[in-house]
Amino acid sequence: MENRRTILLRTYLIYIIMCMVGLVIVVRLVTIQYTHGAKWKQEQAQMTTAFCTINAVRGNIYDGEGYLIATSLPYYDVAMDVNTDYLTDEVFSAGADSLSMALASLFKDKSYNEFYKLLWNARKAGERYVLLERGTSYEQLQKLKKFPLFRLGKNKGGLIIAQTTKRELPFRDLAERTIGYAKENIKPVGLEGAYNEYLKGVDGQGLMEKTVGGVWIPLNDEDDLQPQNGEDIVSTININYQDVAESALREQLIKHHADHGCVVLMEVKTGNVLAIANLARKDSSGKYEEDYNYAIGEATEPGSTFKLASLIVAIEDGYVHPQSDSVNLQNGEVNYYDRTMKDADHDEHGWVSVQRAFEISSNVGISKTIYKYYADQPKKFVDGLCRLGLDKPLHLSIPGEGAPKMPNPSDKNWSGTSLPWLSIGYGLTVTPLQTLTLYNAVANNGVMVKPEFISALVKDGKTVARFQPQVINPSICSTHSLAMLRKLLEGVVLRGTASNLKNSVYSIAGKTGTAQIAKKGQYKNGADVSYQASFTGYFPADNPEYSCIVVVNSPSADGYYGNVAAGPIFREIADKVYASSIKIDPAINEVKPDMQEAPPVKTGNYADTYEALQNLMLPCNGGAAATGWVTGEWHDSKYELMPCNPGRKLGAGIMPDLHGMDLQDAIYLLENNRLKVEVKGCGAVSEQSIPPGTRFEKGQTISLTLS
Repeated sequence: MENRRTILLRTYLIYIIMCMVGLVIVVRLVTIQYTHGAKWKQEQAQMTTAFCTINAVRGNIYDGEGYLIATSLPYYDVAMDVNTDYLTDEVFSAGADSLSMALASLFKDKSYNEFYKLLWNARKAGERYVLLERGTSYEQLQKLKKFPLFRLGKNKGGLIIAQTTKRELPFRDLAERTIGYAKENIKPVGLEGAYNEYLKGVDGQGLMEKTVGGVWIPLNDEDDLQPQNGEDIVSTININYQDVAESALREQLIKHHADHGCVVLMEVKTGNVLAIANLARKDSSGKYEEDYNYAIGEATEPGSTFKLASLIVAIEDGYVHPQSDSVNLQNGEVNYYDRTMKDADHDEHGWVSVQRAFEISSNVGISKTIYKYYADQPKKFVDGLCRLGLDKPLHLSIPGEGAPKMPNPSDKNWSGTSLPWLSIGYGLTVTPLQTLTLYNAVANNGVMVKPEFISALVKDGKTVARFQPQVINPSICSTHSLAMLRKLLEGVVLRGTASNLKNSVYSIAGKTGTAQIAKKGQYKNGADVSYQASFTGYFPADNPEYSCIVVVNSPSADGYYGNVAAGPIFREIADKVYASSIKIDPAINEVKPDMQEAPPVKTGNYADTYEALQNLMLPCNGGAAATGWVTGEWHDSKYELMPCNPGRKLGAGIMPDLHGMDLQDAIYLLENNRLKVEVKGCGAVSEQSIPPGTRFEKGQTISLTLS
């Protein structure tokens, strides 16, 4: 009985104790819930894990020679978990002093004492994340891993590394606008923007822990989804040519106090853009920077460089033969309805060949030639320009292309003066790169190719894609027309407005341009007038490898002509490219053909010329049955026999161009038109006393010099 009472007493006692313990727990829970609940909820929210984005490394951009022109360099934010489980008080105390000393030696921005206090204060406060340094380089990181405590290992030493990347341009501002950028909520620019999908790669996912203070720490979990780094781009830019282009452009812009300018250097056969420079004056100090891609984005009235397009249409339509047809310059002035068109100052004001009118960039000569054949059919002329693609954008791979504007006779504002002014490059707008694309087609045997800025995509060192030349128009004109067009452009440098570019080492072909800039739709006069100077061409003229356009906007009043402001830039670029290009120089072991140079074909009777070429087994166009007078040029491995009619001009009282004609044919033509002939020397006609295009009188004496 006594035992039973003892057992019950003990049971009650245990029950009472358990009830008291339970009551204490309940009181504690209530206290935590209602008194400290907010605090613990906040800390719980801060202490959590989640999968966060691991950014992929952006791909590199290389120039055509393999030089790195844009890359993402890794930088590291370095921190420490001073309360990790592996760092006991004994271990931490033994290493904190030497670690602080090593950190102060590496980073220099804090002293030994500052680092020592930082680590111990964080240790005492129970912090799990102490930021030591931002933007640490890879080299610094490798040294850091060998420091006391950190060398215990990735998890044991408490070292926390967060990688970031920064886009860097090794050549600084060279081709900066063409390289461009790709940023969120900002319009993409250049190669970075155009090929962002290839460059950016695919981001990964990694498990990270959010510590007190809101700092995310990577846990380096095995289940992390690793990012796929971006592909590399091989651009067409040649960084050495880019340097030459920017230096030459900047020098001339400063010299002429110009507002802005641009240069594009292109490879003829492929359309690859080798250099593209855009500079604008930023302040009165004369500093020039690249902040806009004028070459592809600024559509303006081209002025005289457009005269080539006008003559392409007229020649291809069969109306004009520049070397044999003439035009009266009327002392450099002509009226179209209520407007007067004038030429710039030059010495020739009478009858000249269309070739000569082009060489001296006569507005009167070219506009009269076009007006003569298209005044009653302006739509045919405009349609011809549109066939050259001048009314459409090039659809470039990089963003920001300016839209061309081509007038049409059906427009409400088309008038009787629209055609002549359109023929000399006014009333329409095109970008510099669109103009260059046309000239490049003439250099490329009539094949118009799309300008390209990228040649290949590379992934992990292997080429995954190559970009081939894209043909816009397989033939802008006939081979016959092309021969005449090339002679026009070569003449500009040999005898015309760009004769200052002529040199004895290699030949250049091209056209100068000087366009007055309209302000608010009006062309100003006097001191307020503003000009755009340009030169577009290719080299070497006899075997074109490179084409180039230079545009200088608003140069000073004493140097606004294209040959003065833009020409020297073209020449400097061409000289340095020619000197460094292995494409142009023949190989040392090249086997040279027996005929080094095709012999010239003088002006003469078609049947006689054809028979002579056949006997010499030299290929040519045409047939033995043709008649009339011809001149010939070697082109695409055969002679192009082009009709000319000196007899028709002589019959009209106008002296033709007799250069290159043999004496027998010259005397026959001149004496049949009642002219007296005096002869000096022997060979073909090299000089004539009565200039081509000049009117003469019956019985007048003409002196011919032969050589």
